[in-house]
Amino acid sequence: MLDRTVRGVKGWQMARPRSFSTDNAVQAAAAVFWAKGYRDTAIADLEQATGLNRSSLYAAFGTKQAIFGRALQWYLRDFIGPRLAPMERPGAGPGDIERFFAGLADFFRGGGQARRGCLMINTIAEDEGRGTLLGPQAGAFRDRLSGAFANAMSGQRWPGPASQQAQLLTTTTFGIWLTARIDPASAAQAADATAACTRSWQQAPDGPGNRS
Repeated sequence: MLDRTVRGVKGWQMARPRSFSTDNAVQAAAAVFWAKGYRDTAIADLEQATGLNRSSLYAAFGTKQAIFGRALQWYLRDFIGPRLAPMERPGAGPGDIERFFAGLADFFRGGGQARRGCLMINTIAEDEGRGTLLGPQAGAFRDRLSGAFANAMSGQRWPGPASQQAQLLTTTTFGIWLTARIDPASAAQAADATAACTRSWQQAPDGPGNRS
């Protein structure tokens, strides 16, 4: 009888659900990485932000880099994804590019998180080409951004090949996000100027790459 009771208690302990929200913990961890960077974030910082002790963090997520990986997934899905979705959809057009940069300008003027920049771009800069933090994710992020711009340009007339303009916008976006770390107001102005530039491209006479 006692043996059965012990086995039942052990079974209950193994099946007991976690008493915290994994999603909330991931978002809290992402905020710390976003503000401090990967290398300057200590486990103690993550404990304070999530309310979990070290053993609970490791039990739920594994290593610090694994926690960071989950934070990046959340960031790409919930922060970057909604901003790129209009340009990635079928039938996207130049107006979606303008709204993308106008949205960045509004974000930078809103204060709060603006000075944090972009978690992905910050990490690319922090990694300094070593590839130890992001690996292929760095190139995939760049390609996704460039692909979104190219998709919104497809079927439109531009003063030059759309692929070149998409690369230019991608590089500009990286620069704007990094500028936000120094001066969000200047980053907002640059985003507004880029939106205006895309309008001027649409209004310009056909370039050599667009003549039929």
